[in-house]
Amino acid sequence: MSDDIPIIFAEDFYDLRSKRVSTAVFLSADSAAQMNQYAVGGWSVAAAPGFVAKSDINLAEVPASTPSEEDIIDCTLLSCEAPHLKSGISERMKRWQPEIIKINCAFYDVADASSLAASLANAGYAVLGAVWRDDNSFGIRSLASLGFLDAIRVLEWDRTNLIGVRDRAHAQNIITVSRLYIGEEKRISELQLAKAVRDDYINKLEDALMAHQRADVFKEPPS
Repeated sequence: MSDDIPIIFAEDFYDLRSKRVSTAVFLSADSAAQMNQYAVGGWSVAAAPGFVAKSDINLAEVPASTPSEEDIIDCTLLSCEAPHLKSGISERMKRWQPEIIKINCAFYDVADASSLAASLANAGYAVLGAVWRDDNSFGIRSLASLGFLDAIRVLEWDRTNLIGVRDRAHAQNIITVSRLYIGEEKRISELQLAKAVRDDYINKLEDALMAHQRADVFKEPPS
């Protein structure tokens, strides 16, 4: 499950005439899968100088290149995890002029990202919010909504990723694609939750049976 998928799909429709290869530049990432989905989508993927990751990532397996600052001349998407915003995102925004900027704040204990959203808006980006949910005891996360940030009534920054899009019409394309995708995600998460509940129930039954069998083994024989 990913809020990057609507970006990847919408770019295909947005760029049909030019047939160019879109480029995703990562200042930081949560996982290899986060980067790999862009490569699978036909994008060129790059890890910017100073790239950091939450887990070990084999960039060659993504695959992701490791260009110098000067070699990055076409940046469709610039992506960064909120805890690593000090990795020079403002300078890179000015230098590379990305069409889309994604700052992942969800599940990072971010108390308030309003200043980040304002910075994106002041730089000329239409700001979207991708809102995540994790409202069950099994920790199954799913994308709940994606839309213009100023239309979201109650903001929970710890569950919201920011997406800045330079072209407002393209921002609307991303929202349109996301509506279809979120519907599918909801069905998948419901199936995952049902499976988790069933597995948990089966595990509890097995534990109860084993406890009962152990009690029978150690029970004193009748005198």
